Amino acid sequence: MALWGKTDNAANSVSYAVNQFGVTANSDNKTAFYGNTSAWAHGNKQVAGIFGADGTEARTGSGNVAIAKISNAGSGYTANATVTFTATNGGSGAAANVNVAVGRASVINITAAGSGYKTNPTITISAPTAIVFNGNTAVTGGAITLANANTKFLAGDKLTYAGNTTSTPVGLTDNTVYYVSFANTTVIKLAATPGGANIAITAASGDNTTAGGATVTGETATGYVAVGGGQNKGVTAGWNIRTAGTGGRAGRIQNECLVAIRSMSGDGSDDSILPDA
Repeated sequence: MALWGKTDNAANSVSYAVNQFGVTANSDNKTAFYGNTSAWAHGNKQVAGIFGADGTEARTGSGNVAIAKISNAGSGYTANATVTFTATNGGSGAAANVNVAVGRASVINITAAGSGYKTNPTITISAPTAIVFNGNTAVTGGAITLANANTKFLAGDKLTYAGNTTSTPVGLTDNTVYYVSFANTTVIKLAATPGGANIAITAASGDNTTAGGATVTGETATGYVAVGGGQNKGVTAGWNIRTAGTGGRAGRIQNECLVAIRSMSGDGSDDSILPDA
C-alpha cells in the first residue's frame, strides 16, 4: 500500500492520515477517509477527511464582495456614479454605487455583496457627464465660465476638451487632454501639463448659437473590490486533512497539510470543498 501519490483520488491519498484519529492505516480506512464531509463512522464521529489540492484549489475558494476602494478619484462629476461588476471566475449578484464630492469619487458603497466569487471581480465606474459651455460667450480673460466651477473641478484635475470649429476657443484643440490650473466658484483655467502655465485662451469664432457645442469632460474614476468570506482557505497544494469543528466550534474549519505537492494531477471529488480557481 503506497503511502501517498501525486494523483487526486482515493488510491493515492495518504495512508497514515487516519492514524491521527486513532484508526489503523489500511486500504479500507484510507478509502473511507478520502473526500469525507460527514461524521466519519470509522473514527470518532468527527467531520474529517483528506483532500488533494492542486495549486489553484489551494489559493481560491468562493465568497462575496467584502471590500471596495477608490484607486483614482477622477474629476468633473456632477452626480453620483454607477458601478458595473464583471466576474472574472464565477460569482454574481454584487452591486455598488459611488458617492461624489467636489467632482470626485469619494467612496464606493457596496449595496449587495453577491456570492460565489472565486477571484476578485473587476469594476467599472461610470464616466462623468460632459459639461457644455459656449466657446464664445463663456470665455473671458483666459478663463472658461462654468456654473459652480469649483464643485466640479479643482486645480490639478485632468479633463478632456471637445468642440467643433466654431465652438473651440482659440488656444484649445478638439479632443485634447488638459489640466485645471485654477478654479473658483465661477471659472476654470487650463494648462497643457500638470502644474503648467495658464493657456491664454480667447473666445471662439462662433456666436451664441454656433459656439454652443464646446464641452469639458472630467477623468473617469477607477476602483477595485476584494472578495472575502471563503476565499482564503489556508490550504497548501498537496494532501490536506480538513477537520470541521463541532459543538461550540461548529463551522470552524482547520486544514493541515500532510504532504506538500507543487503539481497535484487529476481533479477528485473535492470540488464542493476546494473549488477550482
